[in-house]
Parts: sequence; structure tokens; C-alpha cells
Amino acid sequence: MNVKELFTMKTLWCIAFGAVFSFIVPIIGATLDLNDIMKVGFILLGTNVVYSIILGLFVGAKNISWLVLLIFPVLYLIGYRYFFDGYALYFTLVYLGLTYLSYGITKD
Repeated sequence: MNVKELFTMKTLWCIAFGAVFSFIVPIIGATLDLNDIMKVGFILLGTNVVYSIILGLFVGAKNISWLVLLIFPVLYLIGYRYFFDGYALYFTLVYLGLTYLSYGITKD
């Protein structure tokens, strides 16, 4: 693994989209005054799960370093306590697992 691989435009895009799904989507959910069930359904199980799978498939298809897959779960781990209750901490493991499983699908 080359360190230069971690500082490419593709990695920066992964960081940007990870920040959007970790911070901006929950802010939108908070401004729409969604109840807890809608937050879990729409944000945690809807958009973030889909993004985790797409991120894993993208990183695997473009042969980007697997370390990029840690970006979204770490960003989510940083921001979850501002928008969600304590149970949302466990979704970090779900997102991490989904990204690596979808990454593994693209590899032989």
C-alpha cells in the first residue's frame, strides 16, 4: 500500500460524501423534526446503509485502498451523539461491516 493512494481526489470525494451522510443528512432530519422512528428508518437504515454499500462497491471497483472504508464509520462515530440516542453507536459496526462486505464482493 502506498501512502500517496490515500491522498487522491477519489479519497477526498469519499471524505466529502461521508461527511454529508454523517452530518448533513442528520441535520436535515433534525430540521424536519422527524420522530425517533422516522430517524432510524430514514437516516440510519435508509440513507446510511445504502451509502455504506455503495461506498464499498465503489472502493472495490476502483481499486482504492481499503483504509478509505474506515472514513464513513469513523465520521459517523464522531457525529452520532449530536443527532441520535446511545443505541445509534451500534450502527457504526453495521456500517463498517456493510462497507467491508460490499468491498469483498468486488474482489476475487
